[in-house]
Amino acid sequence: MNPVLAVAADGDRVTASGRVVHDETGDWFEPPLPVAMPAGLPRRVRPASRVAVRIIGAEFNGLSGQFEREGAVEGYAVLTGIWAAGLLRVEHQAPPEPRTGERPPWRLPPCAAPEGGWPRLTWGDGDRNLDYDLGDLRDTGVAVAVTCFRPSEDQAVLVVAATDPEAVEAQLRPQLGQLLCVIPSKWTREELDAVRSHLNAHHEDWNLYRWGYGSASDGQGQVSARLTRMLPEVSQWAGTLPSGILKLQPWLARVSAATTC
Repeated sequence: MNPVLAVAADGDRVTASGRVVHDETGDWFEPPLPVAMPAGLPRRVRPASRVAVRIIGAEFNGLSGQFEREGAVEGYAVLTGIWAAGLLRVEHQAPPEPRTGERPPWRLPPCAAPEGGWPRLTWGDGDRNLDYDLGDLRDTGVAVAVTCFRPSEDQAVLVVAATDPEAVEAQLRPQLGQLLCVIPSKWTREELDAVRSHLNAHHEDWNLYRWGYGSASDGQGQVSARLTRMLPEVSQWAGTLPSGILKLQPWLARVSAATTC
């Protein structure tokens, strides 16, 4: 079973990087959500989303990417403070760190490398992608997760977590040869679907802002979900699931329990 995940409770110190908003409704803090802005219209301060949290004590001068219009202000910052009574009391504020390209976690395939190591891709001018046809392996639920692992910049190995490894071998080995790694799937597509459906049913009351299918670092299928903060009911439910089937990523990260004198 999954371990019970730590809950950000009243009195806990939490921290996060995100969008800070001040408008007629109050002061807000939310994850840096990708939002498409309508073209051709004057820019306005976008209202806080449904997953935003109320804040007290934030400084609205000097925000990264600060924009003001008609008395409203928005920008980005890292806020750290005390979570209590449904709001964040800001103790420390800093600029967000510049985003850098993160190397995907899928590096070393879970299969043993062939003699001489995984082949290097040499075709094309900078083309480092694999070309293959899955047929109906996804539609039938045989290929539960399909992930491209990259041991190096010029190496690529297709890792397939399968309920029927022989069927995957028959379809893909003639196409990919040594560039294929097939592993037994820990769960079925139906089991993953059940987890995602439960998240979908609770996305509002659990303050989820992104959820869907993905692959764990070992190439196994996984459902991942991002939420504003860890709630007791979310942690309890996650604790009943098989270990590894769900990855929960709370935006407000618990730093340490606050102490009082």
